[in-house]
Amino acid sequence: MKSLYSLLAAALLFVMAIFLPLLPFPSTQYDYFLMVDISRSMNVQDYQDDSGQAISRLDKVKADMLTVIRQLPCGSRVGLGVFAERMPTMIHSPIEVCSDYPELQQSISHLDWRMGWVADSKIIQALYNTLKLVRQVKLADSTLVFFTDGQEAPPMNMRYAPSFDDVQIEAEGVKLKPIKGIIIGTGQLSLSRIPKYDEEGNQIGFYTAEDVPHHSSFGQPEDPTKIQGYVPRNAPWGNVSKEGTEHLSSVKEKYLQELGEKTGLKYHHLQSSAELLAALKDKDFAISNIQLTDLRYIPAGLALLLLLFVYFPIRLFRR
Repeated sequence: MKSLYSLLAAALLFVMAIFLPLLPFPSTQYDYFLMVDISRSMNVQDYQDDSGQAISRLDKVKADMLTVIRQLPCGSRVGLGVFAERMPTMIHSPIEVCSDYPELQQSISHLDWRMGWVADSKIIQALYNTLKLVRQVKLADSTLVFFTDGQEAPPMNMRYAPSFDDVQIEAEGVKLKPIKGIIIGTGQLSLSRIPKYDEEGNQIGFYTAEDVPHHSSFGQPEDPTKIQGYVPRNAPWGNVSKEGTEHLSSVKEKYLQELGEKTGLKYHHLQSSAELLAALKDKDFAISNIQLTDLRYIPAGLALLLLLFVYFPIRLFRR
């Protein structure tokens, strides 16, 4: 009699598994647009992989992005772009992280500094143009995640820095909904050498002080009295040769934090994928909605257990 009841219950559960509709449940999802710096300073190897081997900042970003994406709830979306010099380029708009993970993995894995089309790196202008791009392609509801070490090459004349008011506050008399996001500072705080590569991508050494400009020479200086050898017409940036540390690189954390304050973006220093995931799962970035969930596996599994209970040869163990 017990077997009959079990079979009837299993049959009922199988019917439920067949006809049970998708049920609505509250869920938390995320929508990110990742913008990655691919300038030459991102080749600095000041991170380590799981085996303790030195890896570049760009490789660290790629590895941690994939780790984070694998831990996002289904229904979340991720888009991808890169920037060189001051111009950002979209690789693809946000796509679903579960069904489209192979495409995300391929896109991120193939990011390379050789994709860059200009050697200079103008971080503040790239951030400004990225915010403009987000509005132009109607991704303003996405969370911008801006990966960079913050090194301007050549150094920026802040007198000509863009204002972010027209992309975050008001444009043409229309009040804007601010784009939410986070700047991810990549690299360590200590200075490291920047690798130099040939046209084939082979490392041929490191940049030296003679290879790079150590100060801005664009336009007029903000305060000429601070320029040694200042001559208004012939030497607005001075007639004394200068040497600095621009051939070395570190994460420009203070500068990136200032950019975050100007744009209303948060800031996080990249150290581990776990900390990056926690930063990206900030409550301000979460999207609460109702998701239809397939629970048919529950009655199907219970029905299978009942069938095993009825037909499993327990007498074998008794023997």
